Order: sequence, then structure tokens, then C-alpha cells
Amino acid sequence: MSFLKQNKTFCLVILISLVLFIFLFSLNSSVKNSLNETESKINRANQNLDSINEELLLYTSLDTDYDTAVNNLAYLADIEKNQKVFWKSLLNEKENHYLGWKKRTPEAVNAEITKLFTNLRNQSNNAQLSLPSEDSSSDSGFLNTTETVAQTYGFGLSSYDGFWPNFNDDESMKLDIQGKIIKQIVGFLCNSTDDTYPIALLEIKREPVGTTDQKHIASDKINLDDKSVFLLRGNLELQSFVFELKFRSHTSHARSFVNQLRPPFLIRNFRVERLLEDSQPSSFQGGAGISPFGDESEGEPSAKKLLPVVTDVKSDFTILIEYLISPREGISALNLISLLKEGSNSETYIKFLTDSGNGELIKEAQDILLKHEDN
Repeated sequence: MSFLKQNKTFCLVILISLVLFIFLFSLNSSVKNSLNETESKINRANQNLDSINEELLLYTSLDTDYDTAVNNLAYLADIEKNQKVFWKSLLNEKENHYLGWKKRTPEAVNAEITKLFTNLRNQSNNAQLSLPSEDSSSDSGFLNTTETVAQTYGFGLSSYDGFWPNFNDDESMKLDIQGKIIKQIVGFLCNSTDDTYPIALLEIKREPVGTTDQKHIASDKINLDDKSVFLLRGNLELQSFVFELKFRSHTSHARSFVNQLRPPFLIRNFRVERLLEDSQPSSFQGGAGISPFGDESEGEPSAKKLLPVVTDVKSDFTILIEYLISPREGISALNLISLLKEGSNSETYIKFLTDSGNGELIKEAQDILLKHEDN
């Protein structure tokens, strides 16, 4: 104690130094913790900044991508517009029997089809188009037209010659339309005849238009099991009637017939069977088809041998015809409700509809967008 009393100043300095040390030590620890925390925040901020910079890299070409997307959309709109024009030309609305059909009762359709039989038989007779008789095979050859016009042939509608079941309005309408199409097909065939060679109609087959027709169509029904692959409606959202026509003639007649088939008639398959065994040689020519090595076995030059020239070559032509009755769905087939989601650019889409020639869909699109906004 005497030491402390004698060295008060020294002890006071020691005490002050000790307090100052403790204060500074405490302050250092606090500052160090603060620095560590600040450094940790800086590191986290740097990491966040790096992450943001990486995300920003995805948007560095946003303006370029937007311009590219707009150009691509304009290109697609042009393609869609051309597609719509193309399919509209195939549908040929002005000459399409389905689109131009005027409503009539099943009884009126029955009367129309009854008249159709007489009309087509007389037209075939006048055009020297021979028809298959009801019990003859489809492979019958050319015969005298005036003697073989079959008064019972039904042109794909044989079951309804004098018989008319209880068709509903839809089946009656489709049968009426098929009758008009068949009338046009037979008319094309009659226009293809000439006085030199005859044409023999072998068969016309069609697809049934409903359950009642399915029960009575009988042998006029076309078998589509191996033909569906040829039809447009097999891969596209289209509706059509399918017919198969078989006739015997010369190539010039078939060419004339095919040239008359314009939309909505579409040829989906064309098969030719040459009938060389029935051909008639009409003259002889020397030198044609001789062997290049000659043939001295009979004691005369090969060039002088006489070979037949076949002029009366007949063929069986089988043509699969698809008659379009509805347009391609195109843009209207899209599910607009799922397409036009909330936040979509309505101006861009409406411009696309306008540029692609689908202006009739704008009102529907605007209603869907307005519905999204209300929700």
C-alpha cells in the first residue's frame, strides 16, 4: 500500500493505460467484426453483380432478336397469305357444288336423282359412251354403243333407282351433292369421246354419306383401305368426297378427260392398265425393232422382215378423285385462347392477322384479349 501511496501518479498512468487498452481492444474487436461483415456483404454484392451481368448477357442482343422476330413474323404472314390463296383456289367456291348447294327436302332430292339417271343414260348414248349393264363384268370390251347402253346402270347411285329410304336432311343433302358431282364427271367423260374410238365406262364408285347410305350403297361403295394415303384429308384438316372412276379408252380420251378436271376436283391417284392382247395390228413396217446383230437363219436380211405396228391400243384407266368441300383451317385452327395469353403483344398479333389475310379473326382475337384483361 505504501508503494501505491508513494507512486500514485505511476499507478494512475497504469490504470489509465489498462482502461485504454481494454477500450481499444474492445473497439478493435468491434471494428474487426464490422469489417468482416462489410467484407462479406461486399462479396455477396459482387456475386449478385456477377449473376446479374450473366443474366444481362442474355439480353444484349434483345433488340436484334426482336427485329429478327418481327421479320420472321412478316415472312410467315406472307406464307400464310399465299397458302390461303392457294387453298381457296383449290376449293373454287364459285363452282363448288357443296358450297353452292341450295336447301331442298329429301323428297325433292329423290326426284332430282331419279331424273339424273335418265339424263346421264341419254347423255351417254348421245356421246357414244358405252355403259356397263347391271350384270356384266367391268372388264367387258368395246361393243356397239347403240346396242349396249345399259338402261339399268346407276352411276354410283344404283341403289336409289326406284328406291328411296328414310334419309335425314344431312344425308339427303350430301347425296344430292354427290349426284351433281357424278353428273359433272360423266359429262367430262362424254366430252372426251370422238367418232374414231369409243369409250367404255366400267364403274363409278363413291363413299357413303351416312349410316343409311352405308346400308344400301352395296357394290357402289369405294374401298378406301389402301387409298387413304393418297387423300389430302388424311394429313390435313379438310373435308372431301372421294370417287373412283374406271373407264376403257385410248390415251387421247384419258388426256382429254383429265384436262377437264379443275378444282375442286383433285386427282389423287392415276392407274393405267394396257390391254395389248386385245390390240389390232393395222399395218406392217420393215426394219423397226430388228436385232442389231442381224438374223440370217431364214435366208433374208433382217432389215426386210415385216413387223406389226399396233394402232388400236386400249387401256383401262382408274382415277381416284377427291372433291374438296371445306377449306384448310389454317390460322383459325389455332387455339386462340391458349395462344393469346395475358401479357401477349396484341398489336403484333393483330398486325399478323391483317398481313396474313385473316382479318376476319381480329374481332375474335380482340374479344379473347379483352377477356384476359378483365380477369
